[in-house]
Amino acid sequence: MPKPKSFRYTVLFEDAHLMAIDKPAGLLTVPIPDMPSVNLQLMVQQDFGKRVRPVHRIDRYTSGIVVFSKTGRVHHQLVKQFRNREPRRVYQALVRGRVMPESGTLVHHLKLIKTGFRNIIVGEDNPEGTRAELKYQVIEQYAKAALLRVELVTGLKNQIRVQLSEAGYPLIGDRHYSPGEEDEKWINRQALHAAELSVIHPVNQKKLTFKSPLAPDLKKLIQHYKTMK
Repeated sequence: MPKPKSFRYTVLFEDAHLMAIDKPAGLLTVPIPDMPSVNLQLMVQQDFGKRVRPVHRIDRYTSGIVVFSKTGRVHHQLVKQFRNREPRRVYQALVRGRVMPESGTLVHHLKLIKTGFRNIIVGEDNPEGTRAELKYQVIEQYAKAALLRVELVTGLKNQIRVQLSEAGYPLIGDRHYSPGEEDEKWINRQALHAAELSVIHPVNQKKLTFKSPLAPDLKKLIQHYKTMK
């Protein structure tokens, strides 16, 4: 399958054992069963070989960092780090409203449902719920929006999007979890970017920190809301 010209990824780091890739929004991280959609895994494997595999994933319409392994041993050890919640995963998000307090921790319990393949908030006593935790801090507050730094403590599907929406600060452009965002005309995806990721190198045990600059569409969106009265 040829790579579509509309998608371009950037290699942020590479050595003999692993890679950090900057994924554009709109591109799947991994294949969907029985669907021929182009995805980052396929594109990277076409360029670097079939043994190169993603260690984790981010949402299709989220931009930013994805780590790939180059060997089975390294893949196993990196996956173990993510399962143990050891990597530091930092996102930037543009949300609606005035965020108060300006920093804090959100804890909810999420349940994955088949309808729309999405997570919903459930009670703490729900046996099907999984604890979700994140930390946030306001980077800049605007008249009608706020730019947040969000650090994941856990790493559930769509966690940031679900929790911030529940807290009353939906991500701008997130039509899946905030139906009112269907009217947003300045961006056609959720305003979420995987900006920074730290892991321990499985071979030399050194800490690696990868950083990704904000995607151009997010920069334009932020500038728009920054100038709104």
